Amino acid sequence: MNNLYLPFVMPIFRQHDNVRSFAGTAFCIDDYLVTAAHVLQSPTTHYVRNGNDFHPLHFDQWIPQQLPASDRLGYDIALYPVPGLKSPLQLSSCDPEPEDEVEIACWQWLPAGLEQVTTRALVLKEADERGYARLATVDHITHGSSGCPVIIGNEVVGMVTMGRTAVDAPHLPPLNRRMEQNTCWAFKTSYIKRFLPRRR
Repeated sequence: MNNLYLPFVMPIFRQHDNVRSFAGTAFCIDDYLVTAAHVLQSPTTHYVRNGNDFHPLHFDQWIPQQLPASDRLGYDIALYPVPGLKSPLQLSSCDPEPEDEVEIACWQWLPAGLEQVTTRALVLKEADERGYARLATVDHITHGSSGCPVIIGNEVVGMVTMGRTAVDAPHLPPLNRRMEQNTCWAFKTSYIKRFLPRRR
């Protein structure tokens, strides 16, 4: 993955009383911060961390407005307007296809603390699940990956929403089959675009 993208993939924190806890990952696209809606579990104060700075995210500014229940169809996505981001990440004009090789960039709480993690993944052949694609990752990613981007080249083709571990995947290429396999679901780009307000 091109390191130019990594500053635009950031951790989100949830504030309870005086305690700030890691909640998930967000990324910047156009003039919006994007994450999974379930990362925003309640109308408490949330923050995005950029370097060592924490920026508050006002609950009533998330799109769609009825968070954290996602939209009425149950799609797990939330967008937050941040004008002038100038992110190098672009939304792809195409959804991921089976056998596409992709990269995932997320934040994870590891034994050494909070770290940014990147891993390769393969899009699995799966019936369309109302806008979601299933991926097999080379490296294990867990809860904090929710809301992170799925990337091909310099374009975002999806957003990770839910994971599942320890699957048997004999159909994968030998290089991937020798490694521990994990699967996750990603919300497709064409569906992300449905939530972006139309430009005037």
